[in-house]
Amino acid sequence: MDLSEASVILASQSSDQEKRRRSRVTQVAQAYRAAHEVVSAAMSLGLLVLGGFWLDKRYECGPLFVISGAVLGFIVAGASLRQLLKRLDQESARNKLKSSVGRGVTPSEK
Repeated sequence: MDLSEASVILASQSSDQEKRRRSRVTQVAQAYRAAHEVVSAAMSLGLLVLGGFWLDKRYECGPLFVISGAVLGFIVAGASLRQLLKRLDQESARNKLKSSVGRGVTPSEK
């Protein structure tokens, strides 16, 4: 093995390691993004319920605003989580397509 062959092998190993590292970093970033969206949905629900509680105390009208805040919070949180699940489903389908194309399988052979 001469020097040029060794440098090509070393470069390809380095490139493969870099691709794996970037893949791991991307996966961690996607997990943080999903966690952020779930926490945001939970916080919006909590803040709307707390806002309803504060309005009930201020205007002394029973649980009207708490219930309204809870309903609105569930709607907002549900919409946020639905959007998250839709995005994750699309990413999963894209990754399956990439992996099947990478193995030489065409989408019609599935």
